[in-house]
Amino acid sequence: MIDKREFETIFRYHYDGMFRMARRMLGDDAESKDVVSDVFAHLLNKVRCGEFEIRNTDTLQAFLLTSVRNRCINLLVHRQKEQVMQKAVVVEMITPERSAEEEQLQMLHHYIDSQLPKLSQQILRLRYQQGLKYREIADVLQVSEVTVHNHLSQSLKQLKYHFKSLGYGIK
Repeated sequence: MIDKREFETIFRYHYDGMFRMARRMLGDDAESKDVVSDVFAHLLNKVRCGEFEIRNTDTLQAFLLTSVRNRCINLLVHRQKEQVMQKAVVVEMITPERSAEEEQLQMLHHYIDSQLPKLSQQILRLRYQQGLKYREIADVLQVSEVTVHNHLSQSLKQLKYHFKSLGYGIK
């Protein structure tokens, strides 16, 4: 049976090498620490149950590094399966709605192009497609910030009214 001090010595002696191996395989510090901790917990349980006897440091080091490698492989396989499942779910969820969203976006662009004044169109695009601030839009178009604000406000009211009348729940 191994005592607490001997186990702490083993832990301190082998931890860095095990962590480095896990870090190389996983590329993540937190996951690497978890893997190494799991391996040590597993070792402690095996020793306590009499299933593993520490005879020499070479055997122990081989066991620890092999355990780390196997746990990393299992984690990577699990991670890959999870990603495949997530992608499948996302594709399944988005596909039917995507065409509806694209259609709505086309309707929005058509309405903006056909019903709003050119200056309002430009202001909307600079604000929402390029993410410019009122001051930046005013500088680009050589108008006042008040003009930018007024055009945006009026355009948004007009868009909301139009799409609400079509049955789209816009607030």
